[in-house]
Amino acid sequence: MPNLEIPIISHSVTVVIPALNEASNLPRLLAFLKETFESLGYELPVLVINDGSTDESPEILLNLQQKYPFLTVIHHSSRQGVTQVWKTALTEVQTDWIFWGQGDLESDPRVDLPALLNAAITGVDAVAGWRQNRGDGKVRTSQLANKVCRWVFGMGIHDMNWIKLIRRDTLADLPLELITHRYLLAIMSAMGYRVIEVPTQWFPRFSGVSKFGYGRLVTSSIDFVRVLLWFYSIKRWTKNPEHLSGNVSE
Repeated sequence: MPNLEIPIISHSVTVVIPALNEASNLPRLLAFLKETFESLGYELPVLVINDGSTDESPEILLNLQQKYPFLTVIHHSSRQGVTQVWKTALTEVQTDWIFWGQGDLESDPRVDLPALLNAAITGVDAVAGWRQNRGDGKVRTSQLANKVCRWVFGMGIHDMNWIKLIRRDTLADLPLELITHRYLLAIMSAMGYRVIEVPTQWFPRFSGVSKFGYGRLVTSSIDFVRVLLWFYSIKRWTKNPEHLSGNVSE
């Protein structure tokens, strides 16, 4: 693994924001990001990926681009899902690190972005935010999924589907279509990458409605079985199984 300079020093980080019908949240989010950069003393590139929104997001993002020079926007013509948003980001991002944010303002970048940047010390490959005082009604299902992944994959964190800071090169050879965004950090942990976590405050979304539906429980369960079969097939047949030993630190 290359010894990349830590992001708080290199500033080689792109903030990626997936957005689906978050028109009312985007102006406030970008204002928060500007405040964050003023506090940090430098700007980072921000990439908003509009995943086929049917509200006023395209028009609002156009206006925001004129206001914030650090903002780049990519539009998917139709909804493609979070995994495809990740793939689009990997195609476009040139920095060493990706900060995966939220478009619903359940995360406050003014606090969370500096916290994750400061946690990414030398030797760390990914930093996950761990939602505190979460009140979105999905706590039990999330806890179960994370507990299973800690047991099966040796994952040392408690919240794999929240904000995260990841070395971009660690994702280059991973089959994202198979792993999906849900199990990305679990697989990274199992493959020996050092994934740590920092507590972050959860906030009720500022505007709009959650995209979560109970149908996702079915798809995430199917995805889990597929990932599990793939991972243990690779672990069984690899010539160097030691690199899949789950070398994880909390």
